[in-house]
Amino acid sequence: MAMLEPPVKPPRGVKYAKETSGLLMSVIRTLSASESNEQRDREKGKLEREYKKSDQRLDELVSLHDQDLTRVMQLFGKLSTRVQLSREKIHAVKENLHACKMLLRCRREELKKLWLEGVEHKHVLELLEQIDQLREVPSKLEMHLSKKHYLHATRLLVSALSMGEGDLEGVEALREVRMELQAKKEILHTKLTEELSQQLYTHRKLQENIPLRRQGSGRDNLLSGSLSPFQRGSELRASTKSSRHLLDPGTNISQGSRASPGPMQLKNEDLMNIKEDTDLEDPEASSEHFMAILVECLALLHKLPDAIEAVKTNMQSELLAVLSQVTQQVQDHSSSNAPLQLPTSNIPVLTSVPSTGPAFLLELFSSVFVQLRCITTAHASLLHIFSCIAEKHHVDVHLYEMADVWSKMQAVLQLLLTDYLDIQNTSGEPQQAPSFSESASDMSVFFTRKKSSRQKKSPLFKFDYSSHALTMNSYLKDQWKSDRVMKDYEDPVHPKKPKQLICQPDPQNIIYIFIPLMKFIEETEKEIGCISNSHCTLKAFLADYVKEVFLGRHHVTVAGKIEFATKAPDAWRAMTNPDTVKNLRLPRPLLQSTVIVEQCVQELRGLMQSLPVYSEHFLAIICNIVRGYRETCQAAYRGIVQPDSEDKRICSAAWLRDEDISRFIKSLPNWVDLQASKKESTIGAVTVEEESPEEVRQRNMREAEILASNLGEGGISRYEILSDVGQLRRLAHLQESMEWFSSSVMSFAEELLHSSSVSNHSATTLDQLPPLPESSVQCLLQLAKEFEELANTCLLVLHLEVRVQCFHYLLPQADTFNRFAGGGMDSQEPDPQVFKLSQVLINIDEAMTSSLQPRKIKYIFEGLGHLIAKILISSAQYIRQIDEGGIRKMCRNIFALQQTLTNITMAREIALDHARHYFELFYLTPEEILSRVMEKGPSFSELEYMNAFQLIHRSQSDSDYGAVNLHLKRLSDILGEVSVTV
Repeated sequence: MAMLEPPVKPPRGVKYAKETSGLLMSVIRTLSASESNEQRDREKGKLEREYKKSDQRLDELVSLHDQDLTRVMQLFGKLSTRVQLSREKIHAVKENLHACKMLLRCRREELKKLWLEGVEHKHVLELLEQIDQLREVPSKLEMHLSKKHYLHATRLLVSALSMGEGDLEGVEALREVRMELQAKKEILHTKLTEELSQQLYTHRKLQENIPLRRQGSGRDNLLSGSLSPFQRGSELRASTKSSRHLLDPGTNISQGSRASPGPMQLKNEDLMNIKEDTDLEDPEASSEHFMAILVECLALLHKLPDAIEAVKTNMQSELLAVLSQVTQQVQDHSSSNAPLQLPTSNIPVLTSVPSTGPAFLLELFSSVFVQLRCITTAHASLLHIFSCIAEKHHVDVHLYEMADVWSKMQAVLQLLLTDYLDIQNTSGEPQQAPSFSESASDMSVFFTRKKSSRQKKSPLFKFDYSSHALTMNSYLKDQWKSDRVMKDYEDPVHPKKPKQLICQPDPQNIIYIFIPLMKFIEETEKEIGCISNSHCTLKAFLADYVKEVFLGRHHVTVAGKIEFATKAPDAWRAMTNPDTVKNLRLPRPLLQSTVIVEQCVQELRGLMQSLPVYSEHFLAIICNIVRGYRETCQAAYRGIVQPDSEDKRICSAAWLRDEDISRFIKSLPNWVDLQASKKESTIGAVTVEEESPEEVRQRNMREAEILASNLGEGGISRYEILSDVGQLRRLAHLQESMEWFSSSVMSFAEELLHSSSVSNHSATTLDQLPPLPESSVQCLLQLAKEFEELANTCLLVLHLEVRVQCFHYLLPQADTFNRFAGGGMDSQEPDPQVFKLSQVLINIDEAMTSSLQPRKIKYIFEGLGHLIAKILISSAQYIRQIDEGGIRKMCRNIFALQQTLTNITMAREIALDHARHYFELFYLTPEEILSRVMEKGPSFSELEYMNAFQLIHRSQSDSDYGAVNLHLKRLSDILGEVSVTV
């Protein structure tokens, strides 16, 4: 009993002796081994002392633990009393039990009967309770179904059916209830299947993903890109990332409408213990969890294999219904006349997208792609749920695969493309077009005015020996049969309602949807795991359509436009439509043929961006078209400068064919300044510097001297000039057209070079053009330079032609060498030839003003005064005689020409003042002229003074050739002295 209390520690300061039991044993051994009494007495004394110490210690311990010992003894007494009472009670109970046993043995049969009756009554109560529960099942079931608590409803129905098939199976009165429950089971199965289909295809979260945008709505664009013609930037990639998240099988479509869905929330352990929260206001808030509940319900109803088969069977019809629903929504939006804010990054810059049909078509396909991606994600989640639930309930099922989903999606997209690309209507049309790879010389005859032979048409493509097993016609027949089987020409939602299209079927629709379609195909191939040599059926369908329908039809269209541009009667006339000039931002009207050809090039340029897979093909066509048009324009140029035969050539054009003369003219300052001003206008720089008359004179002096030295002898016949101003106007239009077309082609080629350089340093995507053949790009650059060279040639011809005509009209002919002496010189009218030249210059100025830019007109007429002055001064050597009347006549001619040029150039022609001063020398005698030279210095060259002295002496009646020689010698001496002084 002492163990009940903890040991009490001794008070502080009290020390007990160490244990002495060892000492006692040692003493005992010593006593036993001792031999003498003294030793024994000594040991006994020691032992007694130790006993006394032990008694003392024991007394201390007793006094220390006295209270504890007292309490222990009291407790021990109480426990002993209670144990004794318990023994007595147990003994009494045993006696009572023995007495009861004896009494029950006497009434055993009666008690057994009562027990059996109690069991029967209890079972009857349980059956009545089950019957009451069965009667309440329909109402409870309806309540759960109305709130979409399908898991509670299914468990209730399954338990009710198990009750009806258990103890209550034989109750005839419950037959109708059991039949009603069986009907409820079928209804519930149908309802669960419909709900599952809605979650896959028509759930409201999916409906919110339809990206209809009104103008200025600020909603996110679905498709985006660089805005440059051949490099669309990161906007398209950003939106593509968000859309590709939808393709991830681990994506939860219940996270939101526009945001990219998050990762899958339900794990395998969650699916193994599915719970339904009846307190939620919206059971469909989490679509994936709701689908898991539906699948769990189907598994409880033992309808899981049927549900999987139903999903697989109804997949195509449901997808068609989704297409119909999205089409109807886009059509309702289009009928509201609300303009769409299109995602400009997915539309080629060079492709004009109308704001009505094609815009809504693009919106339709964008919406369809988003819907299909969401549906794909939903199917991936559903397959995961099917697999886990089947494993949980130990059901052997055959699941469909995601490849089946993608296959059905491709099939319905093919049907949608068949409607909008007008494949049936174009399948029987002949796809014949002239080959653009023919020699350029054959094509150039279209633009010439000569009679040309009829060009043969040959097919651009032949697929008779293609690797495709089916031709396009047989493919279309099979497609027609497939459409009939699937009732494609009926609305899946409203079978009796004909299908409505949001725009007219047209093969051109492919250019608006090709890029987003190819992106969707890339995603499809990635998901279905196509190998490198295999493509999805949608890609094969699209490739067949583009090659066999679109390209052929487009080439027919382009060939027709080219043929119209070449054979139209107004091909070489300038445009008269001011709207076209304004839209193209042209400084001057261009040739009709140039505008048409450039439009064809721009269309092909836009197709390169809209259909980047075929960009190399379109680039080859562009090169051939531009090459052919170059030959045509060169032929047109030859037709102007060589109108009749090889023997009769225009003098200005013949001069330019000489490389030395052409290089010399291009090295002159006025040509260099013209090219510099052209570059400044191209880059937008504006530099205006006023030139002094002396700078202008120095700039034009050299050209006048060269032309006078080459054309001043022999004269220019009327067959060597372009006397028809209409021809000059056509030449001016050709120059403007070639320069504009060259700039357009050059800009296009430079963009291609930039695109190729980017593609060589980065991965090629559909946002950029694929690498193009460098030879084609270089060919395009070379053609642009040749067009620029032709434009320069035309401008140089106009520049020279004006000067050649000055020589033609101003150089005196053989029958007019003596026209400046004798009677009839007092007329106030200028010379007829001068009058003709003035009219010609005025007509040319009018023609150039309406055809050329001001800087080019300035180049044509600038310096003309210096040349005319040079011609008139040089003509003194051809005049036999001149008198005062002739001098006045010549001054009037100079004044008339000066007035004409001033009206054209809007600047005073000082060079003609110089020419008038020259002819005023003839009022003076040779001595007076020499005195003026000595006083003021020479104003003219030595040759010009010599011609003046000779004409003065020829005009005198008593001319002395000795005096002429003397004057010439004095002139030489004076000029020598003046030069030394200077």
